[in-house]
Amino acid sequence: MSRAIFDNVTHAIVGGLTWAVILNLSKKPLIQNFSSIFLCFSLSSFIDIDHFIAAGSWKLSDATHLEKRPFFHCTTIPITLWLMLNFYSSVFNHPKFSYYSWIILASFLSHHIRDGTRRGLWFCPIGSTQPIPYYLYLSMSMILPHVLQWLMIPSMHEYKSSDNETLIDIV
Repeated sequence: MSRAIFDNVTHAIVGGLTWAVILNLSKKPLIQNFSSIFLCFSLSSFIDIDHFIAAGSWKLSDATHLEKRPFFHCTTIPITLWLMLNFYSSVFNHPKFSYYSWIILASFLSHHIRDGTRRGLWFCPIGSTQPIPYYLYLSMSMILPHVLQWLMIPSMHEYKSSDNETLIDIV
């Protein structure tokens, strides 16, 4: 039980740190954007709820002994969601959707890369990669925020949300 809790808390911390690094690289104040860091932190942890859904039980032993990976662990899902939210944001001029799509992508990818050390990355319906070696996991985790921030650069704009946090507008 303590291993599962530690694993989930580590997912949350890695996700929150990933978004904090992205904000830092974008020269955005971390304190003003704490809610987005907390959102990425929370989403990175929440992904594991699918273990309980797939097990059909709230028992940790059932959730940690599944025969196959649960649906939120398919890397195709966050990539597809990211594409759809960015498309919607662009077509309907809703920059918040794009902003949140990047948080979702960062939280899922940080989680999947970490889990990939055990079973690889799962790109349903195509299949899975080989398990990610530990050195590659560390490298991918460190480079992920840099790659995501670099991908965000082409059309980055800034605006204030209603609760006065600085949002990165990617249109």
